[in-house]
Amino acid sequence: MTFARTKIQPPRLRNGALVERRGLEARLGEALLSHRLVLVCAAAGYGKTAALARQIERLPTGTAHAWIALDEGDDLHRLLGCLAAALEPYDPPWRVAPEALIAQATSTDARQRQTAAAELLNTLDACEVPHGVIVLDDLHRVDDEAVFGFLDLLIRRLGPRWTMAVASRSQPPLTLARLRAAGELVHIGQAELQMDRDEVRALAATTGLDAGEADALHQRTQGWAAGLRLALSAMHERGSVLRRATLDRHAFEFIATEVLDGLPPPLRDFLLQTSVLPELTAARTAAVTGLPLAEAAAMLDDIERRGLFVSVLDAEAPTEDDAPFTLKLHDLFRDALDHRLHRERPQDVAALLERAAATEPDATRRIGLLLRAGRHAEAAQVLLAIGPGELAEGAVASMARLVAQFPAEWAIGSPELQRMRGLVAWARWDFAEMLDAMRQAESAYEARGDVPGQQATQAYQALALNAFGRMHEAGQRLSVLRREALAPDVRIAVLVACSWHALEVGALHRVGPVLDELMDLLQRDSRMASWYHCMPLPRFNGLRGTAVPLQRYADGAQRVAGDTPTPLRASAMVQHGWRRLWQGRLDEAEDAWRRGVADAAWVGNPVNVRQHLQALAAVLHAVRGRRAEALAIARTRIEEIAAHRNAWSHAQLLFQVARVAVLCDDLALLSSCLRRLPDAPQHVPLRGHAARLQGRLDDAIAHWQQALQQEERIDLVGQAAETRLHLAQALAAGGHPVQAAAVLAPVFARVDEEGEPGGVLLAGGPVAALAAVDWQHMLPAARQAALRTWARLLQAAAPGPEPPPQIVLPTAPTVPARAHPPVEEDGEDDGDPEAASVSAHPRLARLSLSPREREVLARIANGDSNKLIARAFDLSPHTVKRHVANLLDKLGVDSRGQAAAWYRGEPRDPRAD
Repeated sequence: MTFARTKIQPPRLRNGALVERRGLEARLGEALLSHRLVLVCAAAGYGKTAALARQIERLPTGTAHAWIALDEGDDLHRLLGCLAAALEPYDPPWRVAPEALIAQATSTDARQRQTAAAELLNTLDACEVPHGVIVLDDLHRVDDEAVFGFLDLLIRRLGPRWTMAVASRSQPPLTLARLRAAGELVHIGQAELQMDRDEVRALAATTGLDAGEADALHQRTQGWAAGLRLALSAMHERGSVLRRATLDRHAFEFIATEVLDGLPPPLRDFLLQTSVLPELTAARTAAVTGLPLAEAAAMLDDIERRGLFVSVLDAEAPTEDDAPFTLKLHDLFRDALDHRLHRERPQDVAALLERAAATEPDATRRIGLLLRAGRHAEAAQVLLAIGPGELAEGAVASMARLVAQFPAEWAIGSPELQRMRGLVAWARWDFAEMLDAMRQAESAYEARGDVPGQQATQAYQALALNAFGRMHEAGQRLSVLRREALAPDVRIAVLVACSWHALEVGALHRVGPVLDELMDLLQRDSRMASWYHCMPLPRFNGLRGTAVPLQRYADGAQRVAGDTPTPLRASAMVQHGWRRLWQGRLDEAEDAWRRGVADAAWVGNPVNVRQHLQALAAVLHAVRGRRAEALAIARTRIEEIAAHRNAWSHAQLLFQVARVAVLCDDLALLSSCLRRLPDAPQHVPLRGHAARLQGRLDDAIAHWQQALQQEERIDLVGQAAETRLHLAQALAAGGHPVQAAAVLAPVFARVDEEGEPGGVLLAGGPVAALAAVDWQHMLPAARQAALRTWARLLQAAAPGPEPPPQIVLPTAPTVPARAHPPVEEDGEDDGDPEAASVSAHPRLARLSLSPREREVLARIANGDSNKLIARAFDLSPHTVKRHVANLLDKLGVDSRGQAAAWYRGEPRDPRAD
């Protein structure tokens, strides 16, 4: 997510611009260091921002502060993104990637929001600062209800070392009664912000006014800071005399007019034109006004020198020709300029807003500027350009809010906006809305004559139709699209839909070639969103011809994801796990699974990745003989069925659970699934297993034989080989070894063809029994040897190592205690020659730290920041944060300081517990 860095910078106070306000400053300064919430609430122009900025400058040494200036259109995703960036100088010990935490916080699942709040609170509590202040300036600009709900979760459990300070023109919709009753809230209102007579005298004296003139000014402005500043500016520029008894917002415009009319015409025009910008820099004002860069920079210098109603911010990236600062107009002054601009030069407004949008790196602001300019089509194009990438990083709620900002009547006819609405719906697995949006987008593209656009929306519709089981309609669309020339990104969407369609209609032989073609396209596409949309379904694994493309996906997704904290890397680990499992390399499969669990935890356990991990975990547990663990996952997944929106999702999840029940011989769970599954060829083998577990072996054989008549359709996740092995065991036990051998022949042929045991691994009991049969001449010696090899492989697999912890979302809104692994205490060097640092530090030898983690730990103990560590080892900030999180978990500590103390052998501070 991109945003202007000026959003996390408190304004710089100008020398001589403020007077000492001892009463206000003493109360506000004390409150920021002792209370949970400080609410500074008053109408525009009463100095809320200036008062807080002044106290931030005066915080005791070592106090942390995070300043967030809020804009119209900001939502929870942007607010938390700004907060994470503002906290960065203090190296928060994140245990979940901040990007993933933000995605959790904006989820529609209340449990995930509670988890995100708890994780953020834990991270703040583990920051090594004596006190910290988080300032939310101009909170009145925010209308996202999710912001206030999340702030409530934070504020009511904020630790004693942190204070939340809010500046707003109106009381925000927060739950304040409990805080007020507990004495944890300090409310500073308009009466306290108004300047008294002595303060006005002190301010007026800086401009040469005597006490009498200052008293008259105080009486007329009633201590309103904005009115005072503008009145003084007007008197300085024009020598005007105030004619109104008091000043209010309407009078402000009158005074602003006096100031503007007293300025040199070029400067006045410059201010009018640049009032469309959220902040003023030399480069951006030059682009909007058409002035040379040096002239625009001189104008900014003049504005700052005159002390006009602006705040000064540090430049984001000053250049040789650019001004070394950024100016931000006060809202009231900007409103007055905007009103004058619309009145005097209405024909120029749209063009100025367009030029401002062209200079804006923040996509959300750029869209807002274009909407104000009436350039809805251009705004929709920007949204569609950035939207897929933002969705891949979890910004679903933000993208939905941006879609909703467009006028409803206009939006209906915008193909870009409807397409984006459909992508947001897909991210939420809301296939009904996805289908409706893509149909509207197709109609709009058709009216425009945009054939590639029509093709893209038809592909997305086919995806949604698959999910509704409307295979004939989906197939018709896809058969047409497959014959047409398509843009690469459209063909990717078509191929994803084709792979789903082939799976659903039972044409499983088509899945592998489609995936091969898809991987050829993806190899030339480095966009994370493209790979994320192509995440393989668990049911692809084990199908003929899918081994190579699925391995290509795992390798490519891992490469594209890099160390960026998104679900894509965890998805790659899931696919690596499936591939190693299918190859019979069970220890490696377990390792990939563990890494997938760790990656998923780091990115906040997104639901889709968590479910894919659960599917892999349940099968791995079952193959390795961990029946209880496999069934626990299966039952957890049954409980989650209610969260799925449609019958298609229900059926897929029930099928996966039923397969686990078969692997674990759990008749009760299998019967429960069968009662809810529809009649379909792939479910016939399951009914055979139910008969087997009930002791009705003849019925079981009949079901399996019936199922094998449609072998391709039942062959999901190795079910064909599994069915043949069970049938062969039953036939051999019943005295029909010749028939059993015939049933086994395709299994051997499949393993020879693919070079891996695959579905054989899902029939441990039958494999062991068949390996013990005296086949004599009925089965070739090589085949008998293969059975024995498989039996030894499965015997060696059980009981297997201890399983990694399960991924479970908390159900209660409490701050979870950290669960840390045990850490070895002091001991002698055990002779590990891995690195000199280990020899020099015996305690490290007993920890499962990677060499890089040991180096990072040494740097932490040396007092290096994350930025210095990243620079020293040429690592990205994401990687350093991940290393720190791993270290804290493995050491069983909460903060960087505790990790450093452990490294130095210092006793643990009991207060840390």
